[in-house]
Amino acid sequence: MSPETIDEYTDLNDRILARHRVSRRTALRAALTGGGLVYAQYRLAGAAFAAGGGTAGRAGLVVSGRHLSFVPGADGAPRRAMAVTAQLVSSTGSLPAGLRAVVEVGTAPGDYGATFPAGIHHLTGSDAITGGPVCSQFYVKAVMDRLTPGAVHHYRIRLSDGTVTGDAHFTAAPGPVAARSSAGYSAVAAPFTFTAFADVGTHTAPTDPRHSWYQQPAVVRRAGGAWPAAVFDNNSYLSTDPVAGADGADPWPAVTQVNLMRTQKPVFALLAGDICYANPSGQGLPADDSMAMSRTAPPGKNLFNPYVWDVFLNQIEPLAAYVPWMFTTGNHDMEPIHGDHGYGGHRTRLDLPGNGPHGCPSAYRFVYGNVGFLAVDANDLCAELQTNTGYSGGEQVRWVESVLREWRSGTTVDFIVAFFHQCAYATSDKHASDGGVRDALDPLFSKYRVDLAIQGHNHQLERTDPIRYGRRTRSAPDGSTIHPADDGVTYICAGSGGRPRYPFRPAPGPEAPAPPGVKPSGARTLPEGERYRGYRPKNPENNTADVDNSYIWSGATTVIGKSGQKAGVRVPEAIDWSQVRYDAYAFLAVDVVPAAPGETTTLTVRTLADALPGTNQPYTEIDRITLTRIAGRGMLTIAH
Repeated sequence: MSPETIDEYTDLNDRILARHRVSRRTALRAALTGGGLVYAQYRLAGAAFAAGGGTAGRAGLVVSGRHLSFVPGADGAPRRAMAVTAQLVSSTGSLPAGLRAVVEVGTAPGDYGATFPAGIHHLTGSDAITGGPVCSQFYVKAVMDRLTPGAVHHYRIRLSDGTVTGDAHFTAAPGPVAARSSAGYSAVAAPFTFTAFADVGTHTAPTDPRHSWYQQPAVVRRAGGAWPAAVFDNNSYLSTDPVAGADGADPWPAVTQVNLMRTQKPVFALLAGDICYANPSGQGLPADDSMAMSRTAPPGKNLFNPYVWDVFLNQIEPLAAYVPWMFTTGNHDMEPIHGDHGYGGHRTRLDLPGNGPHGCPSAYRFVYGNVGFLAVDANDLCAELQTNTGYSGGEQVRWVESVLREWRSGTTVDFIVAFFHQCAYATSDKHASDGGVRDALDPLFSKYRVDLAIQGHNHQLERTDPIRYGRRTRSAPDGSTIHPADDGVTYICAGSGGRPRYPFRPAPGPEAPAPPGVKPSGARTLPEGERYRGYRPKNPENNTADVDNSYIWSGATTVIGKSGQKAGVRVPEAIDWSQVRYDAYAFLAVDVVPAAPGETTTLTVRTLADALPGTNQPYTEIDRITLTRIAGRGMLTIAH
């Protein structure tokens, strides 16, 4: 029987490599000594290292791509700790024997009073396919603990050869502060802002030999050939793209998003899957780059270049070295070359908390202030693309319910925010809604009164009205105040992080059918249009919340797709919950104001669009909603 899942592909790959150990070692040696590849990656990392104020040591090493992450406890409660990971790159592709690393932490630049040991991890992997990639990357990882809550901490990474990064700093999660309520004084967390987006990608190919990582030519050189634009980068924007197209204001939306997030002074950032697109094909299949020049992979294979991660980590470092980033995984993050359901590389490159269900590395939870955050791996639930569907054996869904039950049985967590990749609710022409995700999460989110669900996968911004058990409960236009305890869950697709945008649905017809028995009329006979603050339709289009020609992926019937993988089928559905739609690049800025027990606490979601045409501003707010609760009254009585 042919392999069908990522774990089956990985197992077959390992068995083939075990029979050809000499060729595997030869391939790895070639990766370590391949002059063009190694040199280009070293130049890329060196530019970021220099920009961050780094000083080179004796061995010709550089440290780049620093990124922070929270280190929550098993129950999600914040610890007085922060994790940091960075990439370690040499000009030779190997490291000196006995090299050691530490992280120095202090109260000011140059005043580092604490030292924490850092591990050096060598991430390797190769695919047993002619033309498949070979991975050899080094990462420095450390946990800085015994931090002072709410205090600013400066840090730098130092290697034993004298290499040292420039100074960066972060603010440790604060402890409670005293605030007055109607019942007297009570402990209340301070207000804070976080940001969120998904489907980011990069604007530079992974082996660009030029010194400026943020620039990109049409074609960049690699060892033995060239990567055309739009193979391992984002640069396939249509000329008609209003932001990144020929007449647009921003040719590098993914880079811009990170820079704009900095203006919001977030305490952390969420990324809801499809992180860097090292696997641009996105199906979790064995890697084969033999046809990458034509931007395609052979049937049954995927393009994959692990060095795209180098570019991405350098791209986000200006924010991620100062603000924790919390990731979950999407379909483009399934990388069989590294095993562990395709997530083996993520364990090394990222700092996933690991407090979720066994065997699900990108499912976890953490608490900040009065908000509980739940990261879900939607690949496990997906009906559309089934390469990883069901790998947890239902354990992830059972864990999600146990966390929600716990949070709704106490008084510390007021709001619950979930983030995951494939959409439970969306109307894009490309992916729309996923029935596997909806069927698994919507009943639990409705039962336990989840407040906000942040999704990706569809490359656009879309917000729903509040939904409970699959039905819209009310209309919530821009500026609305929503009461999630009564109104239901708001779902936002924020797959607008920089990857080339998708269109919304065309007019109802053979390519976008309405469900049987539904006859569109009026505006619903037009193509699905945008719908956001200040938008003026340029063409006849449907700007209402009613869309008769959307669809949902069903796993009840499966087919074999073009990739040779099991996939679901599209089932037309008519919907009335699509409140806001923006077809370009944007991120979410979420402001949380905790309150004393018995008083009103708020969570305000602002949608900030990048370079909105005609505004002459770097970004524009195009939507805002405020979710409210009574602090300390998030408890529910759940019938079992």
